Amino acid sequence: MMTVGARLNAFRKQHRLTRQKLADAFATPVKTLDSWLYSGVTPPGVMVPMVDMIEKRPEVRSWLGLVHRRKRRRGKPFEPGHPWRFNDERRKQLLAEKHSRVA
Repeated sequence: MMTVGARLNAFRKQHRLTRQKLADAFATPVKTLDSWLYSGVTPPGVMVPMVDMIEKRPEVRSWLGLVHRRKRRRGKPFEPGHPWRFNDERRKQLLAEKHSRVA
């Protein structure tokens, strides 16, 4: 059976969370969280049901902000060949099409 600290650490690594983000979710200082995770200090008893809920229910993770979101890939608008580049001939046509769709 895993300890609460080991479960928290496994959860943190699985969901790619920083110690700061996990500490913020529990409203505790990072040093206190570090002592739970690495020094063998036993966390408060209320942490056991809380960790159960966090592990089992994704909406709880979302409420606490414990969701790792990937950054969206963005285009490179200033590279040569991109149609929205300022000096590209196609830009005026694309802008006209865009404005005609909006209107």
